[in-house]
Amino acid sequence: MKLSRLAVLALFAAAPAFAGATSFVVDFEKTWDYGVSVDGFYNGGAASDLSTGDNLGVEFVGVSGLSNDNVQTYFSGAPSAQGVAYVYDNNGASAFMNVAAGVEKGLSFFYASKEGLTGAVKAYSGLNGSGTLLGSIDLSATSSTGFDSWKQMTLSFSGTAKSFDLTGSAGKEVGFDNISAVPEASTSLMMLAGGFALLGLTRRRRG
Repeated sequence: MKLSRLAVLALFAAAPAFAGATSFVVDFEKTWDYGVSVDGFYNGGAASDLSTGDNLGVEFVGVSGLSNDNVQTYFSGAPSAQGVAYVYDNNGASAFMNVAAGVEKGLSFFYASKEGLTGAVKAYSGLNGSGTLLGSIDLSATSSTGFDSWKQMTLSFSGTAKSFDLTGSAGKEVGFDNISAVPEASTSLMMLAGGFALLGLTRRRRG
């Protein structure tokens, strides 16, 4: 049986899906009316406007989506252009991203910020910031003018995190986009090695 180049490429593309306890990319690609909370949009539920999205097993608390509209351009240059997210100031209430299946090793995300923040994102072993603190990351300012300069960061930690505390950016001018589980290096390398082996086998059979 011959394996096409397309099939090999599919294996390369699928490699990150085997990383960690779960795999996801939250890109906020939806037209968000101002003030709409993300809530269960990516968890089999709905946003505060009752819209639904793909069930990625990711739930947000205290986080709103944000899209440019005909009234105002809120951001530019984001990795995914239709929507981003921010943590709104809810009278001092905490804000979280919950992943019940757990995330291992690290969380990757893009952000834009007008100011530097200490402990902007924290990883916890339990839901809603419960359990053990596994790791924390500070964010530096990316631009003095707003959401127009985006930077990718990775929060690395040991163990399995089921929630990420975003309270440190609540009420601040900080935008988030393309939040994803970080692939484990060993898993990705195994998938890539398998892809190369299959590609070599295909070439030998064609030769």
